Amino acid sequence: MWPATKDRLAITKRDLAEYYERVGEKMLEHIRGRPCSIIRMPDGIAGKSFFQRHPVKGQSPLIEAVEIKGDPKPYIRIDTVEGLIAAAQFAAVEIHPWNCVPYQHDKAERLIFDLDPAPDIGFEEVIIAAKEVRDRLKELGLESHCKTTGGKGLHVTTYVEHLDMDWTEAKGFAREFARVMAVNAPDRCLISMSKEARKGRIFIDYLRNDRKATAVAPYSPRGRPGAPVSMPLSWSQIRKGLDPCRYRIEPMR
Repeated sequence: MWPATKDRLAITKRDLAEYYERVGEKMLEHIRGRPCSIIRMPDGIAGKSFFQRHPVKGQSPLIEAVEIKGDPKPYIRIDTVEGLIAAAQFAAVEIHPWNCVPYQHDKAERLIFDLDPAPDIGFEEVIIAAKEVRDRLKELGLESHCKTTGGKGLHVTTYVEHLDMDWTEAKGFAREFARVMAVNAPDRCLISMSKEARKGRIFIDYLRNDRKATAVAPYSPRGRPGAPVSMPLSWSQIRKGLDPCRYRIEPMR
């Protein structure tokens, strides 16, 4: 799945399955009861990838098929460690769940602010932005958590189930929160997806806060060189010197 490098063994489908087995219970805390999309790479990360959200013929029965109101096709849902292992056999390298309340697709459980830096931005600037998101949320009475993405950004997550938000309210809140932050620091942040406009700044992606939108799950591997994973961290760990890609699948052989 991931080719060998000068200092690392190749990572096989079996290694991926064993990784899902090790982290499965923790990962399920974030994906159980939620429809999800998977990114499949049958020929490894150097081959073609497939973004899949609906079950297909021949799929393992350990991977659930869940009906969604208003959609003619069922969605994938993974509720067990055995389902994660079956997903590995299916070459599912990445797991991207909805952010709904488990088993309640029309209610927002969590909001995610994806801090995506332009190529010319150092990671220390992303850390500063993440802590600003944390502080602004705290001013609104909302606690937050942070995780690496397996790339150059960070995700800041806050839980809003107690506010009983539908997706229109959730997306509106997230957009306004990001807009105010960008207005207050226009030299550092923006909410435009334009690649040209993002030079020297961090894109605050609030668009993951919609009914069918997804974000990579905590502990999910990424289909990138080095086999990085998205890792939840304490705020004390989000500090200068953090390598956002240091957390990786390590074969048990």
